[in-house]
Amino acid sequence: MTAMNPNQTRAHALRGDEVSFTEEARRIQSKALEGQACVVRLGQIVFFSSESGDAWMLDPEDGYAVCLARDFEPRHIPIQETAAKLAIEWNADYRIEGEAFTVVEHQGSARTMMGYPVAEIQRVFREVPATPREGSSDADQARERLKCGRNDPCPCGSGKKYKKCCLARDEALLRQSAGAGRTRTDERAEPATSITGEASGAAADATELSDSADSAAHIETELAPEVQRKADALWDELEAWERPTAEQMDALLANLLALPPEATEWSELFHRLARHNNPDLPGVFRRIAAAVPHTKETGMAFFYWAVTDEFVRRQYHLLLPEVAACWRRLDLGSYDPDGLSHLEDYLLAEGFEAETLELGEHFLPILRSDGGLMPHAVPELCGLIFELRVARHLRAEPSSAAEPDLLAQELRQGIEEEIHPDAARGATDVIVGRSPMPMWARPQFDLVSGDISSDDEAWRQNLRLYGVLMYVAREAWQVEQRPPGCALRGLSLMLNSVYDWLDTRGKRRKSASRYLLDYLRPAGLEQRLVQACPEIIGVNVPRAGLLLDAHGILLRFAARHQLVSAADAAESHKELARLQHALDRLNPHNIT
Repeated sequence: MTAMNPNQTRAHALRGDEVSFTEEARRIQSKALEGQACVVRLGQIVFFSSESGDAWMLDPEDGYAVCLARDFEPRHIPIQETAAKLAIEWNADYRIEGEAFTVVEHQGSARTMMGYPVAEIQRVFREVPATPREGSSDADQARERLKCGRNDPCPCGSGKKYKKCCLARDEALLRQSAGAGRTRTDERAEPATSITGEASGAAADATELSDSADSAAHIETELAPEVQRKADALWDELEAWERPTAEQMDALLANLLALPPEATEWSELFHRLARHNNPDLPGVFRRIAAAVPHTKETGMAFFYWAVTDEFVRRQYHLLLPEVAACWRRLDLGSYDPDGLSHLEDYLLAEGFEAETLELGEHFLPILRSDGGLMPHAVPELCGLIFELRVARHLRAEPSSAAEPDLLAQELRQGIEEEIHPDAARGATDVIVGRSPMPMWARPQFDLVSGDISSDDEAWRQNLRLYGVLMYVAREAWQVEQRPPGCALRGLSLMLNSVYDWLDTRGKRRKSASRYLLDYLRPAGLEQRLVQACPEIIGVNVPRAGLLLDAHGILLRFAARHQLVSAADAAESHKELARLQHALDRLNPHNIT
């Protein structure tokens, strides 16, 4: 849902625990589309809109800028935001001289705008604390080294490949120099706008994404020269193979396991053995998981990331709960928040909602202790835990014997600060049957208008709509045997995708439909899917699959209760089938 705990009214300078950078970019877009001048600050980043329909995001420390809206037309939000990282594709530099706001794009063009709220912008700038600049020369050198290829000789002169030498250290240096929880990228990646066009290049770049995870797993350690020589010799042997036998691969694994565990990039090794069609990948996974210590230096979080990718690729879906069980051996020093989210997405996509809940509850205290996460990471996990707890009770028939107060307390246990008591009480009413099954009509799917953080009626309507989605998820379980947790999570993603779509396009007006069911129609569905499920390259495939499945669940519910016409239902089913086919082809984990 949009929120299961309404935010307090936001002050001029936003607190990091209230919003994400992406959400704030969308809010400032909405202000611009309404012709409102507004200036807000989130961390080191300043957002502003103007009465002329423009919106910008600025980095006052380095003078970077990116346009979010121009002449009442929204633009692509160039932010990639995960639990651990923030990457912004800055494409311009700016300066303010008197009342003039001048932008010089990195492609060379320049323009000057007047009428912006520059006095307020400058005042907010003065409130932004300066970031220490020590080590900037080292960061510049690291940035230069990062321009060479991963497989090129390391610029330090060690004779090793860059990825096996200084790559991880250079990446860490840039992350540190960019400030806590904030990274920048100079790549000009084109935004993905469809899952069927050229922008959906995730399949072609799947190896690059996996390699990126591998490089992050490699922690530079001091190995004895003899150990390093043995490790290099084994990797040279691996790289020289064309069609190794199972016996050769088994012997190589045994030799690597005999070395100090931090001498091997286990994630990359698993990918390599998978590419050589190792006949016993589950056995390889179990041998490594049992023998290698789960420390930061061994990078086991990234090993399990690689295992998840390869198991899904080979359709070993039933082994994902075993991977999740191994993940729970990681701790604050050895886990990776993005890898955790990656595994959760695939578990839900395959229907393992109980295992997802167990994983989320296990890692919640760890995420709370991790001071390097983005502000939205913990609230998002709490929302997932709440939905899966609710869904666990939706599997049973409503029972008046249940104690509502105890059940509401159970649903919020450990997540009391993130989940509002009203949300738990509303969910409890549906679970125990205290809220009677309504006679279904389209107005029950009316979208919420207004700010749930300050408008009590909007908050009540938000809870009402969430209760409706609970009924849909319960019926999907009773009629179709769809796991209710996966259904409820997908329906929540779907609703948020509609709200985000309306916000970024300024369509919360009379011309936009107010009924959720109208967004089952084909128009705009693909674009909403891409916007709601971004990946660093292309689309987050398991999350997009969950979202598509939720569209199908709601469409079939609406057809059963005659809330949509047969003709509209048929047209929407056709579009869902087309998108699912495109998603299957896009999935980089399918083997042809």
